[in-house]
Amino acid sequence: MTSPLKAVLVVEKALGDLWIQLPCIDQLGSCTYDDVCTILDNLIPPGTPCPEPLLTYGIPCHCPFKAGSYSLPASDFALPEVELPSWMTNGNYRVRVVVSNKGQELSCVKLGFSLQSQ
Repeated sequence: MTSPLKAVLVVEKALGDLWIQLPCIDQLGSCTYDDVCTILDNLIPPGTPCPEPLLTYGIPCHCPFKAGSYSLPASDFALPEVELPSWMTNGNYRVRVVVSNKGQELSCVKLGFSLQSQ
Protein backbone atom coordinates (compact mmCIF):
# COMPACT_ATOMS: atom_id res chain seq x y z
CA MET A 1 0.00 0.00 0.00
CA THR A 2 1.50 3.29 -1.05
CA SER A 3 0.79 6.96 -0.49
CA PRO A 4 -1.66 8.60 -0.47
CA LEU A 5 -3.56 6.29 1.86
CA LYS A 6 -6.90 7.54 3.09
CA ALA A 7 -8.08 6.20 6.46
CA VAL A 8 -11.63 6.44 7.76
CA LEU A 9 -11.83 5.76 11.51
CA VAL A 10 -14.93 4.92 13.51
CA VAL A 11 -14.10 5.17 17.21
CA GLU A 12 -16.53 3.99 19.85
CA LYS A 13 -16.36 4.19 23.64
CA ALA A 14 -18.16 1.85 26.01
CA LEU A 15 -20.76 3.52 28.19
CA GLY A 16 -22.14 0.74 30.35
CA ASP A 17 -23.52 -1.85 27.92
CA LEU A 18 -23.71 0.66 25.05
CA TRP A 19 -21.08 1.66 22.52
CA ILE A 20 -21.19 5.38 21.67
CA GLN A 21 -19.52 6.66 18.49
CA LEU A 22 -17.15 9.52 19.28
CA PRO A 23 -17.28 12.53 16.97
CA CYS A 24 -14.21 13.92 15.20
CA ILE A 25 -12.97 16.84 17.31
CA ASP A 26 -9.55 18.40 16.69
CA GLN A 27 -8.55 15.38 14.57
CA LEU A 28 -9.33 12.92 17.41
CA GLY A 29 -12.20 10.44 17.34
CA SER A 30 -14.16 9.21 14.31
CA CYS A 31 -12.23 11.10 11.66
CA THR A 32 -11.14 10.81 8.04
CA TYR A 33 -7.44 11.24 7.33
CA ASP A 34 -6.54 11.85 3.68
CA ASP A 35 -2.82 10.95 3.90
CA VAL A 36 -1.92 8.48 6.65
CA CYS A 37 1.63 8.08 5.32
CA THR A 38 2.47 11.73 6.03
CA ILE A 39 0.94 11.49 9.51
CA LEU A 40 3.01 8.37 10.28
CA ASP A 41 6.19 10.04 8.97
CA ASN A 42 5.54 13.00 11.30
CA LEU A 43 4.98 10.72 14.31
CA ILE A 44 7.82 8.28 13.55
CA PRO A 45 10.41 9.89 11.26
CA PRO A 46 11.57 7.75 8.30
CA GLY A 47 14.63 5.71 9.21
CA THR A 48 13.48 5.43 12.82
CA PRO A 49 12.66 1.87 13.91
CA CYS A 50 9.04 1.09 14.70
CA PRO A 51 8.25 1.23 18.42
CA GLU A 52 7.75 -1.89 20.51
CA PRO A 53 5.88 -4.17 20.34
CA LEU A 54 5.37 -3.49 16.61
CA LEU A 55 9.08 -4.11 15.97
CA THR A 56 9.08 -7.48 17.74
CA TYR A 57 6.07 -8.75 15.78
CA GLY A 58 7.19 -7.43 12.40
CA ILE A 59 4.36 -4.95 12.04
CA PRO A 60 5.35 -2.01 9.84
CA CYS A 61 4.78 1.61 10.82
CA HIS A 62 5.84 3.34 7.58
CA CYS A 63 4.55 3.43 4.04
CA PRO A 64 4.64 1.56 1.77
CA PHE A 65 2.99 -1.38 3.57
CA LYS A 66 3.60 -4.82 2.10
CA ALA A 67 0.60 -7.03 1.42
CA GLY A 68 0.08 -9.69 4.06
CA SER A 69 -1.56 -10.54 7.33
CA TYR A 70 -0.33 -8.93 10.52
CA SER A 71 -1.19 -10.06 14.02
CA LEU A 72 -0.46 -8.40 17.34
CA PRO A 73 -1.25 -10.33 20.51
CA ALA A 74 -2.65 -8.50 23.54
CA SER A 75 0.05 -5.95 24.40
CA ASP A 76 0.75 -3.01 26.66
CA PHE A 77 1.87 0.24 25.04
CA ALA A 78 3.57 3.13 26.79
CA LEU A 79 2.23 6.28 25.17
CA PRO A 80 3.95 9.65 25.35
CA GLU A 81 2.33 12.14 27.68
CA VAL A 82 -0.36 13.96 25.73
CA GLU A 83 -3.26 16.17 26.67
CA LEU A 84 -6.47 14.35 25.76
CA PRO A 85 -9.92 15.85 25.97
CA SER A 86 -11.88 14.60 28.99
CA TRP A 87 -14.27 12.63 26.75
CA MET A 88 -11.36 10.56 25.48
CA THR A 89 -9.68 9.48 28.70
CA ASN A 90 -10.11 6.33 30.78
CA GLY A 91 -12.35 3.69 29.27
CA ASN A 92 -12.80 0.83 26.83
CA TYR A 93 -12.71 1.56 23.13
CA ARG A 94 -13.12 -0.16 19.81
CA VAL A 95 -11.92 1.20 16.50
CA ARG A 96 -12.59 0.26 12.89
CA VAL A 97 -10.21 1.63 10.26
CA VAL A 98 -10.85 1.37 6.52
CA VAL A 99 -7.83 2.23 4.39
CA SER A 100 -8.22 3.09 0.71
CA ASN A 101 -6.27 4.49 -2.22
CA LYS A 102 -8.04 6.35 -5.03
CA GLY A 103 -11.41 4.99 -3.87
CA GLN A 104 -10.33 1.33 -3.73
CA GLU A 105 -10.60 -0.29 -0.29
CA LEU A 106 -7.29 -1.91 0.58
CA SER A 107 -7.60 -2.83 4.24
CA CYS A 108 -10.00 -3.02 7.15
CA VAL A 109 -8.69 -3.24 10.69
CA LYS A 110 -10.73 -3.72 13.85
CA LEU A 111 -9.20 -3.39 17.28
CA GLY A 112 -10.21 -2.95 20.88
CA PHE A 113 -8.28 -1.35 23.70
CA SER A 114 -8.53 0.10 27.18
CA LEU A 115 -7.06 3.48 28.02
CA GLN A 116 -5.97 4.34 31.56
CA SER A 117 -4.35 7.58 32.65
CA GLN A 118 -1.57 7.62 35.24
